[in-house]
Amino acid sequence: MGVLALLRYPVKAMLGESVEAVEIGRAGLVGDRGWLVVDTDTGERIANKRGPTDPRLRACRAELVEVGDERLPLRVTLPDGRAVLGDEIEPALSDLLKRRVVLEPTVGPAAGRLGTTGAHHDVAPLHLITTSTLGRLRRAAPSSEWDVRRFRANLLLDDGEEREDFAEDALVGGTLRAPSGLEMAVELPTPRCVVPTRAHEELPADPAILRTIVAEHRVDLGAFGSQGCAGAYATVSRSGTLATGEWVEIRRATTPPAHSIRDAVARAESELVDGLD
Repeated sequence: MGVLALLRYPVKAMLGESVEAVEIGRAGLVGDRGWLVVDTDTGERIANKRGPTDPRLRACRAELVEVGDERLPLRVTLPDGRAVLGDEIEPALSDLLKRRVVLEPTVGPAAGRLGTTGAHHDVAPLHLITTSTLGRLRRAAPSSEWDVRRFRANLLLDDGEEREDFAEDALVGGTLRAPSGLEMAVELPTPRCVVPTRAHEELPADPAILRTIVAEHRVDLGAFGSQGCAGAYATVSRSGTLATGEWVEIRRATTPPAHSIRDAVARAESELVDGLD
């Protein structure tokens, strides 16, 4: 499958950026989900999946910039179009949200760059989706806009649009290998929450998005129950680089998909118990 797009979200819950090439390690794309907005008075984490969000925050865009050893090597574009850099970001976000907030960097055992280690991911460090899955859903609900940006995936993989099944299912338990030697182990279909239904840039809010996924593709995720799924989560078994236009080799399942799902769910449950994001 071809790599059609690489997407990175430096601040969780904000809009992100497209990149042409990126390093990918055990913690995922370098800089992805590297920071989280936190209310300094309450300790509340403002995140898409685990915790409340604010439409004003979701309308901000975060991008990585090369500014040496700055604590916040970021540029954030606010809803009014104003861009702020580095130490200007937290005061600007506090003013926008009408409460005092800071950007909390990721902490964890996996060494990263640009001031972060690990990342604020849900379930796994990589999230991929295929063009055929988007095409399949588009045919099921043609009045909805099935734009990849709704799904906040890291990789959009091009396998056409004409398949009638959901391509990611066949990848679970197997690996994807890039020309650089990067290897990604596909472990779990992505259970969808309300995030894809929310307004996203010019895309309108659309509750039919989630209803369609649930109707068209429910997967038994063991302890997580039967979930509407689109896309897949993956881990990185060998670090490397990846660029748009490259081809990833599909190495079919060496682990039975049911076992891969079971192990991934068990790991996610353990991390939830430990309070990790």
